[in-house]
Amino acid sequence: MPGSREQMMLEMLRTLRAECSGVEAAVLISSDAMPLASDLSDSLDEEMLSATASTLVSAGEKVACDLSRGDIDQLYLRGDEGDLVVVKVNEAAILACMVDHQAKMGMTLLEVSRCAQRLSEII
Repeated sequence: MPGSREQMMLEMLRTLRAECSGVEAAVLISSDAMPLASDLSDSLDEEMLSATASTLVSAGEKVACDLSRGDIDQLYLRGDEGDLVVVKVNEAAILACMVDHQAKMGMTLLEVSRCAQRLSEII
């Protein structure tokens, strides 16, 4: 059935936002910084979030390499207005989530990682 894989990815992102109250936006991003699926409010630009998260991963990978820290699994950026969590799905994709400060970060990271694992099975 055409579109079924894309629909499955979108449903996983919607489920993540519904079940993890602190996640405000979720975008699945290809290795070339293109959004594959997203669940976010109308006020957010999925292409901007995709490009920003991809740039952050690239910079993080360079830092990890320079400091001999190995491959990056996840990045966590804390800001005054909220957080950005970026998790590696596989070699072809990453998952970026904007997270509210009120979220319990341990549970949020666990749920985002679980979602990334499920997404890796269908990409």
